[in-house]
Amino acid sequence: MKNRSVKKLPDSSILKHIWPYQNKNSDTDLSLDDMDFLSRDDLPMISVITPSFNQGEFIEQTIRSVLLQNYPRFEYFVMDGGSNDNTKSVLEKYSSWITEWKSETDNGQSHAINKGFAKSSGDIVAWINADDIYLPNTFLSVIKAAIEYPSAGFFYGHWSEINSEGIVQATLSSRAPTVLNLLRSVKSYIAQPTLFFRKAALEEVGFVDENLHMVMDFELLLRLLSKYQPAQVNNILASYRVHPDTKTNTMDLLAWQEREKVFRRSVSSKTIHPDAHKYKGQIMSVFFRRAAYEHFCSLRVLEGLRSICLSLFHNPVQLLDLRLWAKFFSSS
Repeated sequence: MKNRSVKKLPDSSILKHIWPYQNKNSDTDLSLDDMDFLSRDDLPMISVITPSFNQGEFIEQTIRSVLLQNYPRFEYFVMDGGSNDNTKSVLEKYSSWITEWKSETDNGQSHAINKGFAKSSGDIVAWINADDIYLPNTFLSVIKAAIEYPSAGFFYGHWSEINSEGIVQATLSSRAPTVLNLLRSVKSYIAQPTLFFRKAALEEVGFVDENLHMVMDFELLLRLLSKYQPAQVNNILASYRVHPDTKTNTMDLLAWQEREKVFRRSVSSKTIHPDAHKYKGQIMSVFFRRAAYEHFCSLRVLEGLRSICLSLFHNPVQLLDLRLWAKFFSSS
């Protein structure tokens, strides 16, 4: 076990007085009940994986948000895809506190996540991207839920959005996911950094689909929800960073192409959910209508026209619904 003493953790290279730069998440931040809880002998192990590629501007904050958790039993893997920025120097700085890190060419983010999952030995596993951060005492909150809900296959919570400087821009609440609700919403309404999975559940349904690079968390949730109930953690667990260079902003077209594959696969699958096939026409119609809106907003006219045609193909009746089209042109 590597030395993870907070007192010996080097200072952040960025001098800011907000979490997780200079803050030391010491035992004095815990209540007596929490301290008593953390003294238990049966605490589950948490394994966290950070997939990384050229996120040197932010990865130190991610690493610190993991290492500064008030939880005694965790392991941490950083799977870097061979970054050519300052990522490697940051990893070397914190190498005494990271269970294992690699910086080598890989097949993308999903491959890096699966490499970490394969190395993990924890009862609970998660991944957090190299530009997002956990909030203080997130691990403690998740483990309390894991013990309270032993049949839950995964856990999720609330989250905030932060900008490049780490300043909170918004706080958002999660809601209980189901297969049908996720498909009908088109995009996931559960923030990926707040997701924690039972390793046994992942091993049953399979790890992340390495053919997906943008919507792998959405697709994994569909498979998990087909076999397991989730449990909500009623705390803000993580902060999702919004900045111009995120994959969400730079690879939007690929995301919609992958969503289409996932939706077509899901409504045809006999293992996802029986109602997904039952409501296939409705689900695909809503999907393509939303896709059309997003394509037009991004000036992808041909993709937008194709999506409108496919939406009408799956539900021709909507052509006569003027209120629906008014809503389409006014918002998503």
